[in-house]
Amino acid sequence: MTLRSLVIVLIFFVLLLPINCVGKSKWSLTPRLYLEELYDDNLFLTERNEEDDFITTISPGVDLKYETPTELIDLDYEFRRSYYSDFSELDFAGHHGRAEARKDFSPRFSVGIREVFIRSEDPIELTGIPTFERPSIVQGRRNRYTRNIVEPDLTFRFGENRSIRLGYLNSILRNDDREDIADQDKNAINATLAYRFDVRNGAEIFYEHVDQEYGTTTPPELPRDFDGDEIRGRYTYYFDPITSAFLEYRYYVRDFDRETFRFFDYEVHTPSLGFSRRIREDVTLVARAGYAFREADDRDDETTFSGRGDLVARYKRLTLDLYGDTGFEEDFYTSESLGFYEFWRLGFNSRYQVLERLWADGYAYYEKDRYTDTRRRDEYWNVRGKLSYQLLKWLFLSFDYEYNKRDSNIPFESYTDNRYFGRLTAQYDLAEHYQ
Repeated sequence: MTLRSLVIVLIFFVLLLPINCVGKSKWSLTPRLYLEELYDDNLFLTERNEEDDFITTISPGVDLKYETPTELIDLDYEFRRSYYSDFSELDFAGHHGRAEARKDFSPRFSVGIREVFIRSEDPIELTGIPTFERPSIVQGRRNRYTRNIVEPDLTFRFGENRSIRLGYLNSILRNDDREDIADQDKNAINATLAYRFDVRNGAEIFYEHVDQEYGTTTPPELPRDFDGDEIRGRYTYYFDPITSAFLEYRYYVRDFDRETFRFFDYEVHTPSLGFSRRIREDVTLVARAGYAFREADDRDDETTFSGRGDLVARYKRLTLDLYGDTGFEEDFYTSESLGFYEFWRLGFNSRYQVLERLWADGYAYYEKDRYTDTRRRDEYWNVRGKLSYQLLKWLFLSFDYEYNKRDSNIPFESYTDNRYFGRLTAQYDLAEHYQ
């Protein structure tokens, strides 16, 4: 997969659209251009002897949205040209593209596709998935990489709140400059059955099979290619339109092509109970608590409490999401691919409209990890703040700050990084002249 697949997604779905629906649609076409100045006080995420620099980025881009009652296209692309003040050898041309499209062929059948394309050398990578995303981190010499994620799906509906969704995921990571970082290929197929028996009872079953492969590195790393299967079932009882309780069981297994002392076959069971309650029209609480345990041949079982709580509030000019999460997770898809671990995480995400043209955004989380198959222990702090001001209808000014810190018991794996951004963005929706 390459960047051209973004264009293929767009063309494919445009050809599927009825010719006479254009006049009935909602659409926007917004070209943009931004100029950004960034100061980074730890370019290479090193524990000692940090290097800093100013980075100037010029980025033209375009956003296209097209929507009818039965079709959706959402396409965004930007080209990023970055210039370093002191480390001019790091000057880089990057790309960031995102595409999503969906079409309902009938009330019972729809198809969709989502794609993310990244060409970058940022050592702290985020792909922009809608759920919490732990960054992919590269320390030391910067690495130019390409990541592409494609997810097509089919949905069949056979009644109200009754459906079957079939999906496929292809994800690749290609590294240009670092032979010690493995290329990756992930392929997964999945299916979800959702069935609402009646007004009070519903169930959902999810299954996924994944195949993960890694390229060779210099020096060689331990082999870790694996196949995996996961099945998750949930039964939900609805007390009323705003309150529900659920029983969930998650089971997944990892089968490594070649077992080593760090990467070996195991299976994980996680039964849990939870509830959801809309406290008021603009406040929702969701909580889940359970018990997770991992079993592996010739090894002691690993057990832990598993739980999550989310409080989502929407009040006038404020949007606030608070969450806490704990249990087992896996790190197999980032550039480091550190393996199986137990974690504790707290965080929030917020947005507040201070004035009619002034917005403030805040994001933070703290995470503590214990890698069960090594002696590694990590702590993460991540804080982001942003102020945005609309100077004119088409002109925006923003200031950002990011704080990233990892404290590890492994020598040279810790770092602290502060980033300060100033950005001026010009953008204009051309569709305003035609709607």
